[in-house]
Formats: sequence, C-alpha cells, structure tokens
Amino acid sequence: MGRKRIAKLVETGDYEMTRHAYDQMIARDIFIKQVEEALINGHVVDKWPERGGDKLAIVGERYNGDDIKVIVKDTEIPRIITVCYPYEVD
Repeated sequence: MGRKRIAKLVETGDYEMTRHAYDQMIARDIFIKQVEEALINGHVVDKWPERGGDKLAIVGERYNGDDIKVIVKDTEIPRIITVCYPYEVD
C-alpha cells in the first residue's frame, strides 16, 4: 500500500472522490486532471494511520507551477478526502 499503488489506480480511473473534495476543488478552481496528476507524480508529505487504511497528504504541481495538496485514504479503492493548497490549514 502507498503512493505508488494509489498512482497506478488513479491512472486507470479507479478511485473515489468525496463530495467535500469536489466542493473544495470548485471553490479553489482546481481541475480533476490536476488532482490526478498530483496523485500520480506528487510526493507524500504526511501520513497517519486510521481505521480502514492510512491517510496520505500528497503534494503535486499544477500546470501553472503552483502546488496542490490532496488528502487521500489508502483503501482498496483510494478515496480522495479533500483538495487544498499546501499553505492552507486543513
């Protein structure tokens, strides 16, 4: 389990996104392709255990050079919990 497995699943479109994550993307003008790219090419900046699977904070670069942070739960089908900018408080 981990970022590489999540990246492979995201590449094939095998992931879920919470309504909260979707709403945060809209509010921040972040597109789904940018979230996918962050999960595929980004790096883990934080990880914490939770029942049912670890949560990972992954930071990746947007098309304009800005970074975004994606919180994803590492379950059989990865679940995107929220999307924000790294300098924002979750």
